[in-house]
Amino acid sequence: MLKVLPTHISNLIAAGEVVQRPASVVKELMENAVDAGADNITVILNDCGRTLIQVIDNGEGMTAEEAVLCFERHATSKIEKAEDLYSIGTYGFRGEALASIAACADVTLKTRKREEETGTEIHIAESKIISSTPAACPAGSNFAVRNIFYNIPARRKFLKSDNAEYRQIVSEFLRVALTRLNIEFRLIHNGKDIFMLPPVENLKQRIIRTGGKDIAKDLIDTRTDTSVVSIRGFIGRPEFAKKSQPNQYLFVNGRYFKSPVLSKAILKAYANLIPEGTFPSYFIFLEIEPGSMDINIHPSKTEIKFDNENVIFEILNACVKEAIGENSFVPGIDFDTEGAPEIPPASAYFYQNSGSGPSGEDKTGAGKGNAYGRYVAPPRIDYDPLFNPFEEEKKMGRSRWNSPGEWKSPSLTEAGNAWENEASGAGAEAASPQEYYREENAYGGVFNEEAPDGRPILQLKGRYIVTTVKSGLLLIDAWRAKARILYERYLESLSSTDPAIQEVLYPHTIDLDHHSYSVLMENPDRLKSIGFDIRPFGKDCVVVYGLPASLADEELSIQECIDRLIAVLEDETGPDPERELKEKTALALVKAGGIRYDDCTGGIQARLLIDALFACKEPATAPDGGNCMTILPLEELVKKL
Repeated sequence: MLKVLPTHISNLIAAGEVVQRPASVVKELMENAVDAGADNITVILNDCGRTLIQVIDNGEGMTAEEAVLCFERHATSKIEKAEDLYSIGTYGFRGEALASIAACADVTLKTRKREEETGTEIHIAESKIISSTPAACPAGSNFAVRNIFYNIPARRKFLKSDNAEYRQIVSEFLRVALTRLNIEFRLIHNGKDIFMLPPVENLKQRIIRTGGKDIAKDLIDTRTDTSVVSIRGFIGRPEFAKKSQPNQYLFVNGRYFKSPVLSKAILKAYANLIPEGTFPSYFIFLEIEPGSMDINIHPSKTEIKFDNENVIFEILNACVKEAIGENSFVPGIDFDTEGAPEIPPASAYFYQNSGSGPSGEDKTGAGKGNAYGRYVAPPRIDYDPLFNPFEEEKKMGRSRWNSPGEWKSPSLTEAGNAWENEASGAGAEAASPQEYYREENAYGGVFNEEAPDGRPILQLKGRYIVTTVKSGLLLIDAWRAKARILYERYLESLSSTDPAIQEVLYPHTIDLDHHSYSVLMENPDRLKSIGFDIRPFGKDCVVVYGLPASLADEELSIQECIDRLIAVLEDETGPDPERELKEKTALALVKAGGIRYDDCTGGIQARLLIDALFACKEPATAPDGGNCMTILPLEELVKKL
């Protein structure tokens, strides 16, 4: 039997699409405040929005009749006729948000129009108006949403962690703040100011205030104008691409939207410029004729259909490519000299009494006294900037065993003899012994006649190790082998309840954007369970005091470690999150270590690496799934020769 659903049930159904989490409430109320003409918007949260979401604005406000009507479904002032759907210039237009919020939360609204002396206070819950009374309040609107999903226990139960919900709220807050530069925004969480964003003159200033001052060096201006679309905004330099990148925004006509196709157009422009698995930042604003797109796809209004999506794809891709080519490889100049020591001008004593000046020309003239003096150049010191006293001699070229445990590097004389033999061949071009020595190291393999057990070892390009086994030749990828060794070493150290932490010599301070900071510092005790001692230090700043002791001997980049750790913490899924966290963190640290291809250029290192690899639980497979080794059977070699 057919029947019309009661209003409160239909509102609950609509709320399932419009209000998916506390961040949805923040988004809808902020957008309504912007549409109401407010130039000051404050968002107040308690318990990550679970107990209170309050949005205060100084917009137009509402009359007593409008305050009651606004909670009815499809009550809106944004459109009047069907044709208005093709020229929407406001955030909202469907008239579903407030009705959906009132269906799943306890809502109090205080509002007053500027020309009226008194305002109105409305209390509504489960789509039923509990009270409506006159009230003294400032002009504008004040929505207080309490106990979201109190009447939908299943929805409340499946909300994510407080920190995850908080990050979603911050994302929605910034998506609105980045589009309205003339509005003052403020975000308060549990009585603490998170963002205070005054009006700014340009987009770059707003980005710096939301993403931190360090983001300024990452930005490349990009813009283009065509008959189809106008593009404005900023993209990130390739060298600043990160494993976790929250600063990726696409806007069209001042509205945030998601588009896998257009995001791919941007990433395609970075092809071969950024490491695999990293992502650039971008703040792209598109201006398109409203009639050539449809935003009425989903109640969240983040999905948009374009008439010329393929054309926009190509234009956006070309625009980003051009911006990267023109700006990304130009070194930046830092004009911020505040606090820098002043360089004093040269004194009169800088020049000695002589007949030449700073440029070397004779300044005295014939028969004249010394007017300028001679320029004293600083002493020239011959040194090798790449010299490392701890570098082993075997890394200098062809090394061979002299006696067990002792190495003998080829001397320049030996290299010279080899060069003479090579140069004496027909058609050989003469070169210096030093050049021959360098070329052999750069392009050739390194052959160690035999290891301590008599087994020959051949090394190619410093990465591949070739040795003999009973059935043929064993080929080992030294990079993957070392990754497997470090991975298992780190996992083993985490098997204890209190893994050892190695204090760094100098605590490392790192400035983060607010999103990354909240991800990293969600649970500092949990960081210690995986070997990190990281503590908060002011607003969106952390200090790294310790790293996993099992990797103390590795050349780890602390900044790279933290970036990868944030990416791991942000992408937690699976039935066993603790085990997954340890495995992903171990793999991230191995990659952050920057294992070089030339880490094993001597027989001792190769021998030790082989022994350590075969002591692993899974020696044949790298942590990321590649093969560490393979065997070429003698039968295959016979066929190929």
